[in-house]
Amino acid sequence: MAKAAGVSPATVSRVLNHPDIVRPDLQAKVRRAIAELGYAPDAMARALSLGRSNTIGAIIPTLGMTIFANGTVALQKRLREYNYTLLIANAEYDPERELEEIKVLLERGVDGLVLVGDRMSAEALALARQYQVPLVTTYVSESQFSVPAIGIDNAEAMHQVLQMLLDLGHREFGVITVYPAHNDRQQARRQGVFAAFEAADIPLAAHRIAEVPYSVAHGRTAFKRLITADPAITAVICSSDAFAIGALAECKYLGLSVPRDISITGYDDVDISMHTDPPLTTVNVPAAVIGRLAADHLVATLNGRPPPLTTKLPAQIIVRGSTAAPRSARKS
Repeated sequence: MAKAAGVSPATVSRVLNHPDIVRPDLQAKVRRAIAELGYAPDAMARALSLGRSNTIGAIIPTLGMTIFANGTVALQKRLREYNYTLLIANAEYDPERELEEIKVLLERGVDGLVLVGDRMSAEALALARQYQVPLVTTYVSESQFSVPAIGIDNAEAMHQVLQMLLDLGHREFGVITVYPAHNDRQQARRQGVFAAFEAADIPLAAHRIAEVPYSVAHGRTAFKRLITADPAITAVICSSDAFAIGALAECKYLGLSVPRDISITGYDDVDISMHTDPPLTTVNVPAAVIGRLAADHLVATLNGRPPPLTTKLPAQIIVRGSTAAPRSARKS
């Protein structure tokens, strides 16, 4: 190929591996020769020679949620810019399945791993050390295992939601949260909202708390249970948009006007949340930013420039039409 292009073998190698350092005219010569000769690089041979596969593995709890789908797309796009390929595995919120997928990806020779959350097993960490593969975990702001983490503080975000509603004048609250908390992010939100009420010295009676499995339907039934048990509630804090969307649907069925009669908040800022009636006030989880930063972190680490251990992103409350001051505050 070098002979056909009229350049040195070293120039061909640089065009294939580091084109940014080669003059455009030389690049053009080499690429013409590649096209004429029908050359296709042998990825396996290249990986053996470089000691790298130029692949990154990502283990996602589910691709059925837009949060993870959007983050994965952003991760893949950024890795492509670095000439890395992404291999994706779906753990289905199952720790044993996650461990098996980690084993498979490591055996396939990935250069790094992207995980979600902070409930990784000791065996998974041991495997990563054994294979000398860097890890980064996402959607959390720090890791108890000293693994690099990129995300927002889920507990702190719930404090911000409560404070926003307090500033509007609300004092009578209901909470819809996940039970059982099948992942550490939901658990942090659950603990965070209860801690926020305690810090604000606001008692939260048991009948004002609904802990239900994750789904829109359960959000709907939970809201009905809360408002039936205590019609004095003026604001309901939900630990997910799914619950909040269910609550909005039940409000409409019960003839309650949002936010005139009651305010509702969600968490995640999924795509549909801006199109509900009314549009949903929610906590934005910056999935695309998390995906891009995860790619940046791993590639920098692989190139010997590891970034800081923790990248804490701000939790932004997206205020839309589902929240307003309670009637009592509007009258005063």
